Amino acid sequence: MRRDHEHMLGLIERIVSYCDQRDQLNSCNDCQSTQHTVCHGNIELLVRAFVEMTLKHNLVESMYMEEVVPNEHRVAHNQAHMEIAQQLKEIRLVFSADGNGIQAIEGIDRVRQTLSEHFREYDQQLEAYLSATAASD
Repeated sequence: MRRDHEHMLGLIERIVSYCDQRDQLNSCNDCQSTQHTVCHGNIELLVRAFVEMTLKHNLVESMYMEEVVPNEHRVAHNQAHMEIAQQLKEIRLVFSADGNGIQAIEGIDRVRQTLSEHFREYDQQLEAYLSATAASD
């Protein structure tokens, strides 16, 4: 799980650092057309890879929780996964509608905060449950 977290945070870092014009521009449409085309495609691929990685990771975590984790934690943890998925959906919808990579990057940056909180609030507990189960086997 930790490798997944590191990979997810690494993808976020790549996405966030992709555009060096965010301080000067509000929209990718204000960028030079040749640069806009290249950036748009690359940001779209990175965002798609991040979304797929995150959703896959959440599914794996949910499977780990099925028989090991108390119901209260499992329900709250899965609800947190749904909230992250909703944030990702909103980013994809906005990006698909207007192609503004700057907005997508800012959305992904906000997801970074949500994921960091998620890792602390839920995944550390999940790791403890899984470790306790492994130790008792």
